[in-house]
Amino acid sequence: MTADTFPYSFKVNASKVVDKDEKISVAPDAASRAAIASTFDLNAIHALTADFTLKPYRKAGLRVVGPIKATISQTCVVSLEPFDSELELEVDRTFEPHSTRPRKIRDLNDEGEIEIDLESLDPPDVILDGVLDLGAVICEELALSLDPFPRREGVAFEGGDADDDEVVEEEPEKPSPFAALQALKDKPEGGT
Repeated sequence: MTADTFPYSFKVNASKVVDKDEKISVAPDAASRAAIASTFDLNAIHALTADFTLKPYRKAGLRVVGPIKATISQTCVVSLEPFDSELELEVDRTFEPHSTRPRKIRDLNDEGEIEIDLESLDPPDVILDGVLDLGAVICEELALSLDPFPRREGVAFEGGDADDDEVVEEEPEKPSPFAALQALKDKPEGGT
């Protein structure tokens, strides 16, 4: 994660969380919520809070656990009217400092590739320079949870094949090219 790619930043010193859990509440101000809304093509973010618990993870890593709650305004793709919705996301992510050591040989399979088990937990994200950006975590989680085609509850798309009730005139069947060849073959020789 780089700070340049997210519209909101809330940095914490990862080395402070050593032997006990630390609770942190994050609530972006109105300008930050407007920047996040603009980045993710939302009409507005009326409320956004995150109540995280930072837990020590392995030797120098962190585990970030807790809910993100948001009230957002989007435009319905069917009616084109704005509507508000509530989001509640549960975050459980791990972070470790960037490792400069090369991958060990045992991490590779027989073909020299790293195998990833899709059923296992995600590998830890990276802590850059001892700083963890909780604002980036909030932005990532929010972006991943947004419906790309938001629809107001109870609104259904009515269109597309609306003319199905009308009788459609069928075009006359075109003769098959093979039927034309068959006709030529069946024609008596010498006849015109």
